[in-house]
Amino acid sequence: MQSLPIYLYQNNLDVILDLDPDVQGVNRVMYQRDLQIQKGIKNQVRVQFKNSDQKRIPISNTATFVFSMFDAISQRMLIQKELSVLDDGVTTSTRGLALLTLTESDTINLDRSSYTYSVKYQDPTDGTYLPAYSNTYYGMNGTLYLSDDIYPVLQPSQEVTSLQQSYNQQTQMWEFKSRAIYAYPEYKSNTALHTIAFYMTGFIGTVYIQATLNNTADDLNKFSTIQTLTYNGFTGIDYVNFNGIYTYIQVMYIPAKGPTDSQNDNPAYYGSFDKFLYRC
Repeated sequence: MQSLPIYLYQNNLDVILDLDPDVQGVNRVMYQRDLQIQKGIKNQVRVQFKNSDQKRIPISNTATFVFSMFDAISQRMLIQKELSVLDDGVTTSTRGLALLTLTESDTINLDRSSYTYSVKYQDPTDGTYLPAYSNTYYGMNGTLYLSDDIYPVLQPSQEVTSLQQSYNQQTQMWEFKSRAIYAYPEYKSNTALHTIAFYMTGFIGTVYIQATLNNTADDLNKFSTIQTLTYNGFTGIDYVNFNGIYTYIQVMYIPAKGPTDSQNDNPAYYGSFDKFLYRC
């Protein structure tokens, strides 16, 4: 039996803030770790303020600390957040501690990439901002890496804009069929949801959604109709959901015949079936 350990802990970030006039020496840290943030979820980072001697220093609960995140190339500001000070002046474990909270909406539209961040604090005497440092070498900014490892990447829908026209001798009607579209049955769960969106302009006729369980789509006659939809001059986008662990699906539509038409080949009457999108 396999064992999978999962760890739940705070994301901590050390920031150098030299407000202590009694520092006797400098304990230099060679590297400051990159800050790791996950895209599209709530991230909380505990920011620990220290002096250059690597000792936690108290920060006033009235002080204002601001986190800024920007594009490292264009220097365009992307996120600016005020930190919540956790230091209450009494509890030893929270000395010099503040909390950065990034919501889902802060990062959902950003690209997975490396960014630059900085922390500054407001001098309570005159309201001006002073820099904090990301390391003991007076580096004023650090590197933040925005990951996208939690949610799967949304795949684009398959778009079909042209359907093959053929004449059915039995029904004496023209039919338009799409190619066989692979439905990825190996990725389906028990629900096996499929969605098709139809784009039409004044369309009059019948649309058939067909599917097969065969491993190959060589014989299009092996497709069975699973849903039938009838339209009478529809313009816009219509969609349908259906379930099933199918190997291939295809869409067929048959235009309606006009009152004075001998064949169903008059687009001026039945309008147009523009395209459809398929997602599985």
